[in-house]
Amino acid sequence: MERTVWVSGASSQLGVFLLPRLRDAGFRVLALSRRAPRSPVAVADHVSWVRPEEAALAGLAAAQGEPEFLVSCGPLDLARRMLDAAPNLRRVVAFSSSSVVSKADSPDAEEGARMAAMARAESALTEACAQRGLPLLLLRPTLIYGCGLDRNVSLLAAFARRFGLIPLAGKAGGLRQPVHADDLAELALRALTAAAPLDRVSPACGGSTLSYREMAQRIADTLPRRARLLTLPAGLLAALLPLASRLGGWKGLNAEMARRQNRDLVFDDSALRQALAWSPRPFAPTAADFETPAYARSLQLPDPRN
Repeated sequence: MERTVWVSGASSQLGVFLLPRLRDAGFRVLALSRRAPRSPVAVADHVSWVRPEEAALAGLAAAQGEPEFLVSCGPLDLARRMLDAAPNLRRVVAFSSSSVVSKADSPDAEEGARMAAMARAESALTEACAQRGLPLLLLRPTLIYGCGLDRNVSLLAAFARRFGLIPLAGKAGGLRQPVHADDLAELALRALTAAAPLDRVSPACGGSTLSYREMAQRIADTLPRRARLLTLPAGLLAALLPLASRLGGWKGLNAEMARRQNRDLVFDDSALRQALAWSPRPFAPTAADFETPAYARSLQLPDPRN
């Protein structure tokens, strides 16, 4: 019998890799996205697209079939509302972000407000699932990369391609654990198909733990025109990044990004790896990891700088 899964945020970087995996595993997929394609795309077999603003969530199950599973790759508040439209769900996998922990005390007002909203959305989804006795695996990935759509690793690559350099704050020795979006897609599939559902909150990290400087060097090494690493005093870079955001069109850059380059942002996901026999790849990016697949380009996804 064909199993049905709803995927919210289906045109996100995670969705780009998750939809083909679900299709190949024999799932029938209802993909929800504000950027749902208006014409068929390469991943269309067994995948139906719905724009949330074009459909009442309450009628989705009747129109598209009752789902057994929900995977949230987008806003958690949408996932929370989708629960009410799917009373017979068996398990939920939801992606949040490790930033909800690492940036919780950010002095940047806008960033702090986003993290507070994310924490509230996590709590609301967790409470709703608990009230129904519905297993929820809430994942908090570290730096995601894989197809040029993230605002962290791919943003560094885009900056390096444009200017031929990657600016670093002093030693830039803070540790990072970049994780490939396809590894996270595999993780979600393993969670859906595991014999027993997982009901927990867990980080989800990449296979390497390395300094910010080493991460930047590996990114630079992938580019056709090799970029150099430019070391600046941390205070100077912290002053320059907001200017680049306001005047240079690189939206979202702030002073805290410079300061965090020398802070360790690492997590322990060993229990998750053991439970699902998951082994994410080490950080050895190639040029393809910063290029968007053809079918994802058909969704007219945004440039990571904007």
